Amino acid sequence: MSVPPAHLAPMLRRLHLLRGEVGSASIRVIDHILSDPEGFLPLTIAELSDAAQTSDATVVRLVQALGFGGYQEFKLQLSRALAVSRHHDLAVDIQDTSVTVLRKVFDAASTALSDTLEHLNLEHFSGAVQAMSMARHIELIGLGGSGIVARDGQQRALRLGLSCGAQSDPGTFLPFCSLMEPTDVLIAICFSGTTPDILRAARLARQAGVTVVALTGLGRTPLVKLSHFVLTASAPGDEYRPENVAVRLPQLALLDALLTSLHVSQEPYMTARLTRVQNERRALHTELPL
Repeated sequence: MSVPPAHLAPMLRRLHLLRGEVGSASIRVIDHILSDPEGFLPLTIAELSDAAQTSDATVVRLVQALGFGGYQEFKLQLSRALAVSRHHDLAVDIQDTSVTVLRKVFDAASTALSDTLEHLNLEHFSGAVQAMSMARHIELIGLGGSGIVARDGQQRALRLGLSCGAQSDPGTFLPFCSLMEPTDVLIAICFSGTTPDILRAARLARQAGVTVVALTGLGRTPLVKLSHFVLTASAPGDEYRPENVAVRLPQLALLDALLTSLHVSQEPYMTARLTRVQNERRALHTELPL
């Protein structure tokens, strides 16, 4: 699978990634859009299919494969994405001052969060929350920076009183995943979706009947195909801030949203439980000798 330029808007990145999954007629449509996104916007379905030397039905199927209900909806969303990119140059340049870098990093973070939310599969998000709410145990795995995200998610889950672990060593999480139960949930964090050890762990967990949730990037990667629920995070990247680094903020936000939704779904039981824990902590502190 060819890797799309990180600076592209998520919709255009999805189109780029989709090239490897569709036939030659659809590829011609995709290439026509990617070659001039602004020039594509005024085109009707008939004009686009004529320019790409294909049929109207091919254009409609492509739009539906991207998750849009119709051609006009697709054009509207792309128009909005292009408008944002025209007004925000997020790529850090060698001539930027430190203050300019600061502003670009924060603007990129805001864009990453909004893009991730816009392109998130909401049915998969709700399904992941439901699976976690019924889980005996939740395990998060990730390597490198993804391991840091996993640890943060674990700390949040433990504060809710959930049975949750986080591992970043394949020598530990591979045998652990093989011993998980069907009542467990595995959250595999891997932006590329192609890391061999993460794929092995997801495959072992799935074979054991575990619900697998992928926290990953755009595209139909091997990890996506192994997972029951897929939550994609997106972030603009450049030479100085690779996309796999910039994407950690939306990944953390997704984990926070999952666990907060889990908390809300189990009210008032969850808050009552946490209140008991807080009361015990206060009592312990007041009883300690000075």
